[in-house]
Amino acid sequence: MISLFISLATATTPFENLAILDERIQVHVANAEPVDKRLKLAQCPDSPIIAPAVGGVVVVRCPAVGWRLRVPLRAPEAGLETVQIVIRKGDMVECVTGGNGFAVSTQMIALDDAFVGQPLRVKSMTSAVPMTAIAAARGLATF
Repeated sequence: MISLFISLATATTPFENLAILDERIQVHVANAEPVDKRLKLAQCPDSPIIAPAVGGVVVVRCPAVGWRLRVPLRAPEAGLETVQIVIRKGDMVECVTGGNGFAVSTQMIALDDAFVGQPLRVKSMTSAVPMTAIAAARGLATF
């Protein structure tokens, strides 16, 4: 029994390389905060799944190992000249979501003004229930 504990204690668990994980996240969402380097995540045997940004965060998960991270987005600085509203309240917005090998899009109505990376409420023309999307470009949002 004691030898079992010693072998478990000396076994090294490889950890996820957080610098590479940051790079993968930046490819999908350029304004994501860096992952906290103090984390010790079990190494994911597959590529971690990076969901589109929703509500000011990006969810990164590894189903094979069972970990999930919520990575916040950087807020643009208020004084930047480059911050422009790309979606206006009442605009028709192409809302897109997808995964490995597929994408789905639909036209929705913006209920808020938004700049790139900012969450906004949108609603379908057939439903009164609003949803949250992230402004990606002029007339384009992601779930």
